[in-house]
Amino acid sequence: MKRFGTFVELGGANVMECLAGTGLDYVILDAEHGPFSPESAAQMLRAAENRSLTVYVRISSVTRPEVLRMLDVGARGLVVPCIRSVAQVKELVDHAKFPPVGHRGYCPTRTSAWGADAWAADAEAYMAECNRRVSVIPQCETQEALEHIEEIAALPGVDAVFIGPCDLSIDMGIPLQFDNPLLLDAVRRIIAACHANGTECLIFAGSLKVAKKWLDLGADSIAYSLDAAVLSAAYRQAAADFRAL
Repeated sequence: MKRFGTFVELGGANVMECLAGTGLDYVILDAEHGPFSPESAAQMLRAAENRSLTVYVRISSVTRPEVLRMLDVGARGLVVPCIRSVAQVKELVDHAKFPPVGHRGYCPTRTSAWGADAWAADAEAYMAECNRRVSVIPQCETQEALEHIEEIAALPGVDAVFIGPCDLSIDMGIPLQFDNPLLLDAVRRIIAACHANGTECLIFAGSLKVAKKWLDLGADSIAYSLDAAVLSAAYRQAAADFRAL
């Protein structure tokens, strides 16, 4: 079943509560471009959880502190940008997943009410459930990632791949040319690699027209625009409509 989400750049618990009532399947809290710390992310995650909204966090790099802090405050998945090698993805999985998949650092956190939840009663159950709950989602937005996408999509511990068509097109020398055959072929290749391994394929779309294009190519999930852009466009249109009354 196709899924629909958006990026969160504005932040705030109230924003999360508003988005939770819209029918979105998930949101991606953007800690790469947005001003979010683990502390502020924890507040937004609480608000989303209270309304049963799934939140992934886009972190800025593949480092152990970046990975652990956002997982420990409750991120249900990590979207990781600027992947350029298979080794980076292996490192990401190693930090994000517990044994036998990786070597995530062990500590009961707010994810399990600091160990109080029944499913966290013993270490084995805790680690297995965390591995099940956490989605590891490397981005394919560089030529290097594209060249190795079949291997990346097949790695144990990789739950999905996120296509960043904006940065990928720039890296390919065809910036934001979403109809360019070279980019379309690249997107098809990534989707095929994901589907060959039973891996979900997410992709960004700045408009519903572009979203349909990606769905027609076989994408499983659309991350549609971002909260700031949708808010601005809605009020811009409302202001224009008002002045036309």
